[in-house]
Amino acid sequence: MKQLALAISTVALSITVAPMAHADFTVVRFNSQYCRVWTPPSAPPQDFQYLAFRRAWNGHVWWQHVFATHPEADAALQKAIAAGRCRVR
Repeated sequence: MKQLALAISTVALSITVAPMAHADFTVVRFNSQYCRVWTPPSAPPQDFQYLAFRRAWNGHVWWQHVFATHPEADAALQKAIAAGRCRVR
């Protein structure tokens, strides 16, 4: 009986401690120049392109198009709108 209780508690603990699913977000621009935040694993929209954003890291420049959280992707979208890369509706 103690082994069964230990097995059940081990399974319950592993389920509780398991990491949450990680969703990536990106900014897409349609042919109409309208942009929005998109989740890449979902079905890709038609007539779109991913927007890349320039980042500086230790003096090196690299391009980022995937963001870990929705607020980060939304901030990138707002920068693209301010820079004229996207239209607002």
